[in-house]
Amino acid sequence: MAQKRKGITKQKQKAFFSEYSFEIKVVILFALGIFLLIEDLEIKNYIYTFIRFIMFTIGDIIIWFRNYTLFIIKQFEVSDLVGISLIIYVLYLIAERWRERMIERFSELRNCPKCGSDLNRIRKEFKHLVMSYIYFIQVKHYHCTSCSYKGIKLNK
Repeated sequence: MAQKRKGITKQKQKAFFSEYSFEIKVVILFALGIFLLIEDLEIKNYIYTFIRFIMFTIGDIIIWFRNYTLFIIKQFEVSDLVGISLIIYVLYLIAERWRERMIERFSELRNCPKCGSDLNRIRKEFKHLVMSYIYFIQVKHYHCTSCSYKGIKLNK
């Protein structure tokens, strides 16, 4: 059994900045404080002008959005809005049904359907990534080493 050598261990030297970072911060902040006392920068005025500009810009955006929304609403009758809402709801129901059928169709994949051997997970293709975002599901891509079968499994 090897024994460790005994001897004097050298202390690791820290970098200058890491050792004196506190002192450097104190000196910089002290110098900044002295500078702000001596100079007449009117920082309060600059901050006030900036905040005022931001608030008025937000207000203008809200007013523009309100006016544009009212303009669009005035272009349609109530029956048109109800019809558009029903069409959007029907499209949502169709998409939801399609999603459920896809999950039901591809939810069971344990062994290779061609040869029955075990499957290995492989990297997803771009179309599987898109499918996972469209259907809000988890897509797993599998490959059979025996017969080169590729398949996917969908999980909610």
